[in-house]
Amino acid sequence: MLEWGDALIKELAARRCIVFLGAGASAGCEPQHGGKRPPTWSGLLTILVGKIRNHEEEKKLAEGLIAELKYLDAAEVILSSLNRADYVDAMRHIFEQPRYQPSDIHRAVLKIDPKIVITTNYDTVYDWYCRQGIARDGYNIFKYTDNHLVSQLRSPIRCVIKAHGCITDPDTMVLTRSEYFSAKQKSPHFFKVLDALFLTHTILFVGYSLTDPDIQITLENANISARSSHRHYFVTESGAAPALKKAWEKTYNVEVLEFPAADYVGLNQSLDGLAEKVLEYRLDNPDL
Repeated sequence: MLEWGDALIKELAARRCIVFLGAGASAGCEPQHGGKRPPTWSGLLTILVGKIRNHEEEKKLAEGLIAELKYLDAAEVILSSLNRADYVDAMRHIFEQPRYQPSDIHRAVLKIDPKIVITTNYDTVYDWYCRQGIARDGYNIFKYTDNHLVSQLRSPIRCVIKAHGCITDPDTMVLTRSEYFSAKQKSPHFFKVLDALFLTHTILFVGYSLTDPDIQITLENANISARSSHRHYFVTESGAAPALKKAWEKTYNVEVLEFPAADYVGLNQSLDGLAEKVLEYRLDNPDL
């Protein structure tokens, strides 16, 4: 079981902590009518590689890059070789058609009831699940292409922010490094707001690995704008080299919280326990 510090519990209880959900948060989702769960980054890219036609050299290159964990480079090769219509069709088949049900991680986050949840996931599982939540003032869903985020952040309405787009609008989905920079060029206001949120809030990252390109891009974008004695929190599987963890903690100002590799039941129990501690703290401190 993970040990949660008092500082994190207080930040979550006061809704000063943003929960940042990665692909691992959706990996436990079951399809409504049976079938496969949402893929990991490597799983997604492997599926897309299988859709490439008449580009055998690029296909082999992408497979090699996936094996080397160079996911962003692999994604660049795949999208340059894949017919756009086939790409969109594949993404809809993966993320939309199965009608995934919420995972235990989604349930724990909804119980915590943060003011802001940010996700790099394309699926709509948490988006729709949170609309059934307990927040008195409701929920709004934002993509990085929306330009009215600031006004909603100042309201009591809960916000779910789709930082890399959504399957409901495939043209907004960010899969490669070049697409990310294009998104920053087209929607600079959004990314300035995102930077501000990193500077003014504690962030709890759930569902990411230390090699996840989503989180690398996100942290690189927000890094060293201003140092703080208050660290962000990064929940991940154990097994990373101590030198790598130390580098991440120093470079990105994060506290790495590890759970035993593949012990997702234990992770879910730990997050549910965190939610209970947050609720208890709110009950004991009603003026928050």
